[in-house]
Amino acid sequence: MAEDKFEQAVIDKLKNEGWEYLTDYSGVTVDRLYDHWRDILNANNRKRLEDTPLSDNKFEQVKLELTKNKTPYDAQLMLAGAGGVGTQLELEIFYGDEVAGGRSRYEIVN
Repeated sequence: MAEDKFEQAVIDKLKNEGWEYLTDYSGVTVDRLYDHWRDILNANNRKRLEDTPLSDNKFEQVKLELTKNKTPYDAQLMLAGAGGVGTQLELEIFYGDEVAGGRSRYEIVN
């Protein structure tokens, strides 16, 4: 199967499972994807952030912490200060207790 056909088959399968395909974010730069994710973090953590969006510096810290981890769950633990590693920033990145529903968002880009 050609790569483009395989990619489309994966997209179609995920869409059938309830994921949202974001045409406006497909084929864009990594920075634009980060901006989108930052908007999601700000919205999901509005109360924790006291209605103050993440500053550029804080968001860079989030990105740096994520690159140190192998999984999003590991990153969530680090950002929450688990395992003796503390931080002044505590964000909810994903809702582990709401997989496949609830407040969780599932988005696809290519």
